[in-house]
Amino acid sequence: MEYRVKHKETGEEKTLSHLDVNDMDYDVTDRIVVFDTNMEAYYLIDEVQE
Repeated sequence: MEYRVKHKETGEEKTLSHLDVNDMDYDVTDRIVVFDTNMEAYYLIDEVQE
């Protein structure tokens, strides 16, 4: 599975594979936050099934 994400601070959009994802959580507005293996925070845009 892959995840389309948007960097929480810079707004950069990218695709992370499931191997790149360290953790997921919700912020105070119930948006899903994805943390990569370097602990960079991204907002989840969409899940991509292969």
